Amino acid sequence: MANSSTTRFPLILRLLLDKSDLTQEAVDAVNLPVGEWPTPVEAFLVEKGLADDRLVARRLSEYLGSEWLDLDPDMPTRVIKGSPGGESSILGEIIDLLGSAEEAVARIPESVFRGRKVVPVNVDGGNLHVICMDPMDFSAIEEIRMLSGMSVVSHVGTQRLFKKLTLDAFSGRDKLGEVIATSSNASDKKGGKEKKAKSTIDVDVAQALPGGRDSQVLRLVNTILLQAIEEGASDIHLEPYEASVRVRYRVDGKLREVTPPPFNVFPQVVSRLKILAKMDIAEKRKPQDGAIAMKNGEHRVDLRVSTVPCVYGEKVVMRVLEKNGIPNKMESLGFSEKQAIDFLDSANSHHGLMFVTGPTGSGKSTTLYCALNLVNTPDKNIATVEDPVEYKMTGMNQVQVNPAAGLDFANSLRAFLRQDPDVIMVGEVRDTETAGICMRAALTGHLVLSTLHTNSALQVVTRLTDMGVEPFLLGPALRLLEAQRLVRRLCSECKEPVELPEQVAVRHGLEPGITVYRPNNDSGCMTCKGLGYKGRLGIYEVVRMDEDLINMISAATPQSELEKYVLDRGTDLLPQSGRKRVIEGLTSMEEVSDYIRVD
Repeated sequence: MANSSTTRFPLILRLLLDKSDLTQEAVDAVNLPVGEWPTPVEAFLVEKGLADDRLVARRLSEYLGSEWLDLDPDMPTRVIKGSPGGESSILGEIIDLLGSAEEAVARIPESVFRGRKVVPVNVDGGNLHVICMDPMDFSAIEEIRMLSGMSVVSHVGTQRLFKKLTLDAFSGRDKLGEVIATSSNASDKKGGKEKKAKSTIDVDVAQALPGGRDSQVLRLVNTILLQAIEEGASDIHLEPYEASVRVRYRVDGKLREVTPPPFNVFPQVVSRLKILAKMDIAEKRKPQDGAIAMKNGEHRVDLRVSTVPCVYGEKVVMRVLEKNGIPNKMESLGFSEKQAIDFLDSANSHHGLMFVTGPTGSGKSTTLYCALNLVNTPDKNIATVEDPVEYKMTGMNQVQVNPAAGLDFANSLRAFLRQDPDVIMVGEVRDTETAGICMRAALTGHLVLSTLHTNSALQVVTRLTDMGVEPFLLGPALRLLEAQRLVRRLCSECKEPVELPEQVAVRHGLEPGITVYRPNNDSGCMTCKGLGYKGRLGIYEVVRMDEDLINMISAATPQSELEKYVLDRGTDLLPQSGRKRVIEGLTSMEEVSDYIRVD
């Protein structure tokens, strides 16, 4: 029973104490004054390990006399239980929770649901069933009731389930289409006095905007960006044509169309993006580059923006750079354990040259930033020169190339060498002058990392010698060469096994009769939205220098002999890495076929 010392505790704390789910000693150990427990208390208790998430939900449902959803967020089907432990008669034994919630989502702005921390789960007759992050927030339930015009039935769920359902409820919506429809309806109504939008590179796309015609362009731009983030797009394309426009997202390496904005407001959408990217909106005859620092709640994303004048207007392409997209270990990118060790050991060298190679969009910058982030310690002076600076990192001195001001790669490198650097990262070696400076820096006690566009790691040797670098200097300077490609990762929920025909297996260097995996596009899987793939992973060849390889490069040995040597010593090149990923079931034959074919 509660006593005078506990009556001022938050409700859930009192419930857990009364049921002996939590001891007074455990509460005292937290050492917080009675009135200063952080909110929401439920999340704090779970985070600190004082109570189980499901137990907290159960106690609240018992107190409120409401049903609670005892569900596993990772299961494709979900069982709904009542507070006494029986199955709910309202929603059925097993249902797709979000299958009939679209009506409620369409009636009420998403910002209301998110702001009130309420997620709709089902519509049953005239009842709207919801889960509240705070089941005691009765004002939120009342607001949803008034806006929806329906009776609202509140259920209790775990914090983890709430976050999962929030993502499921809103991530799959065509937000751009909804905003366009709303804007079209509002365009017939006269709004209030126009409010001037603040010109800033920080855009909070989750911030609620006022309704009416005046905010149509702002809402369109925010929704284009927000939907791209939630769908995991790496690039956003806005393309004008004679009588229409097209918006496409590149997700997992593939472009797909989404609902475009109205043709008549497309120039205003482009102008808004150019303002945010600090471009000259009056200049429409020349290509321009810029950047936007965007915020979605606490989630930060950088956009690299490029405009090009086309026949019917300016095309805009935005590269989406996740601020938290740099992993804390190389294996998360797809490196094998040995490849990661070789790469990081070389990145911790005191001097030498390291090159990352691959086509545009193969993740070279992400690989370099991951390695730099892992060696970024207070005792190292790290400098980068890039065009453009993609990820802004604390602890590194990053320079943006500006040819118009005379600041190119070569001049930046010369300046860096006078600033006591330990590690220098050059965005790309594009010419003989830059290659020569990188070589001299590597031979005079600096570690230099850079990229080249070559088809294989050892092709770097040929490319640099073509630029005029002497082989007898190049061999001792090199520390590591790496090449990479990005392939789509099979969905772990719906991939299916298939036995390779003998002819196909032999043609790709695999054992006849081996079982591999392929995408199941007819599964209706919610995880990958029926695409069969979810996310991407890299396949790599990491060639670390040893004494014999250095001597071979210094002697201008042909590339074919260099490749034979590294294969004989057990180094995986792209074909070997690709085959291993197929055998491991991480990707499909179709994704790596071009890299592993032997005929």
